[in-house]
Formats: sequence, C-alpha cells, structure tokens
Amino acid sequence: MIKRIFFVISLILLGLFTRFYQPLDRFQYNHDTDLSAWIVKDMLIDGHPRLIGQLTSAPGIFIGPLFYYSLTPFYLLSGMNPVGIIGFSLIISFIALFSVAWVFNRLWGFHAAVMGLLMYAASFNISQTEREVVPTTPVFLWTVWFLYAAHSLWRGHKSSLLILAILGGLVWNIHLALGLLFPLVLVIYWKQRSKYTLRDLLLPTLVFVVLSLPLLLFEGRHNFVQVRSFMNSFASRAQITRSYIQKTTQVWLYSARNANNIFWDKPAGISIYLLPIILLLGFVILYYRGRITLRLLIFIAGWFGLTFVFFVLHPINLSEYYLNGLNIIWIVIAALILARLNPKIAWAIIALFIAHNMYRLISSPVNRSGYLYRQAVVKTIQADAASHNFPCVAVSYIVTPGNDLGYRYLFWLAGQKLA
Repeated sequence: MIKRIFFVISLILLGLFTRFYQPLDRFQYNHDTDLSAWIVKDMLIDGHPRLIGQLTSAPGIFIGPLFYYSLTPFYLLSGMNPVGIIGFSLIISFIALFSVAWVFNRLWGFHAAVMGLLMYAASFNISQTEREVVPTTPVFLWTVWFLYAAHSLWRGHKSSLLILAILGGLVWNIHLALGLLFPLVLVIYWKQRSKYTLRDLLLPTLVFVVLSLPLLLFEGRHNFVQVRSFMNSFASRAQITRSYIQKTTQVWLYSARNANNIFWDKPAGISIYLLPIILLLGFVILYYRGRITLRLLIFIAGWFGLTFVFFVLHPINLSEYYLNGLNIIWIVIAALILARLNPKIAWAIIALFIAHNMYRLISSPVNRSGYLYRQAVVKTIQADAASHNFPCVAVSYIVTPGNDLGYRYLFWLAGQKLA
C-alpha cells in the first residue's frame, strides 16, 4: 500500500512538472487574462462587486463571477501582479490530478487509475490547457467528479446527489456546455428513484440554489436576459447556412482533433479519425468480452450523444474547447483498454506516450506574446515616456489581429497614463 501511495505521488509530481515547466516564459498573458485582471482590479481597488463575468461567444450570455473572485487572493498575495494567478492553475491541477487517481481507482481499480493518471499527468495538451488561467480551467476537474457522481448515483449512493448539486451550481461559472450532461443524471435518477427519498433531495436542492444565487439575482434584475438569449439563439439564421450532416461532420472532426491532441502530435499522412476510431472500437470490444459493463457503455454513449446532439442543433460557431468536456472520456476509454491489455504491451505503449509528450513539452516554442514579452513592451514604452517627460502616451498597435489586446491592465499596473 505504501509503495502504491508513493508511486501515485510521483505521478502527481510529474503532472505538476508539466504544468509548471518554465512558469514565467510560458505564462500565456493574453486578452482574457488582461480582462480578468481588470475585473479583479475593479472589485478590489474600485470596490465594484460583480454578479457576472465577461460576455461569452454566445450573444447575451455571460460567464459567472466565481472565477474572478477565486483569483482575488492570488492578486492580493502578489501585490496585484498577474503572475500570482499561476498559483490558481497549480492548485486546480493538483486537485484534478489527485481526483483522477482517486476516482479511477474507486471505479475501475488501481491499474486503470495508474494508466489514467499517467496519461492525464503527461499529456502535453492536457497540461498546457490546465495551466491556462481562464474560467474553463477547472473543466477537467469538473468532468472527473461528474463521472464519479453519476456512477455513484447509479449505485444508489446518496452522497452523489450533493456532489451533483455542487457541480450543477458551478456550471454557469465554469462552462455552460457542461450543463448538457445533466439529462444523463435525470435518466439515472429515474431508473434508481426507488433508492432515494424526498428527504435525500432537500440538502442538494438547497446547495444548488445557494450556488445559483448570483445567476438568479442577475436574471431577476435584468428580465431573464440570458435565458431569453439562450432560447432565441436556436432561431439564429446562422444554422440555415449549414445542414445537419455538415454540422455532424464538424462536431466529429473537432472531437477527433481533441482526441489526437491528448495523446500525440499526429504525424502527417495519418487520418485524424484513426486514433478515435481505434479507441471507440476497443471500448466496444471490451464490452463484448465482458470486461466492462453495459451500464458503462450506455453511459459513455450518452455522454457522446448529448454533446453531439446539442452542437449539431445549436447554430453556435464551434471551437475545440467547447468539446473539452469529452476529453476525460477519451482518457477513460484509453485507460480501460490499457488496463486490460497484456501488461508488457500496455507499459510499452505508456512509455512511448510519456517520452513523446515530454518531447512535445520541452521542444515546444515559447509564445513570444506572453507575459514576459508584453511586460517588456510596457516597460520600454514607460521608460521612453519618462525620458521625454511625456505626461501620457498613445499606443498604436501594428500587429496581427488579437495581439493588440491584453495591455490595459499592465499599463495600469506600471502606472503609465494613456491618452
């Protein structure tokens, strides 16, 4: 047991290394980071508490405020310097790494837990996504616990109701697409309803309402603008430009991209659909060989199905990160397949996976529009303004679209007045 604990700790440390490698050089300070910094400054310095966060890509729908409140201790500890929020992503990463180990072990045993944790810790795509400090950073952590809670609900564990209530109350603050999975909960609860009483629902309902208070208050004060925006979004004319077959193909393409990015840097010439098809076929074979239950097969199929149906029906312009809720499922499938392979073959695959992803990490170029480079631009402008005794400066950005954003907070932090 002690050897197992130390082994798991070493894997968690590996995950923290991939997420903390060159922390300042790879600190992706961009428009979203600058915006969240400005919101935190608005709350801490200017005394303006928030009921909502920034506007999402869906018109009329905002992100919840919890992410910005969660950043405030890190800004306070770092003297309002944005580098402090690296601590936020490290804490989320540590909890997520531990959660993967614990949940996988409880559901499928130690061998599957080790395989899942190794992939989650070493994956270049997962580690680099989790080190970003954005509202969707906790998506992987959320999906791990949803996976556990839904399984526990099916087994009649009453504690799962409270976990699901907490997760449901956090959806607005993390990623609205996560809410797509709750029809699975309703189906499971209906099938297992004889195991639960009305009394079992009281505390979870209270917790859900308390966590949803910012949303309820904002919607009540603003005539349910987000609810109406969400309902009206389905009537958008954007959907007319693409058929359902085209949208289904697009969702499958983006899902396949995510699956490949988790595991490897796909060589040119290999179909992007090869790896996800192998994983899905392997999962079905496990079922036919009696290595997984029909319940798990149906659950995974439902997870995929709900995601596909929503994004096929909704006219939103799809991006890969909308499908990040599927990433934990790709890892689950891969972990269960490896755990049931010949151990020598499984460990050979894992060794290649780790070596490949460590190479991806170390050889990946540093983004020269990150924190250090933006800070250098601000300091250069400030020094030049001081040498010429300018009371303020006006900045003209001649850069690729998008890179002109993300400087407002850094200029404020440096005390540089802008015209």
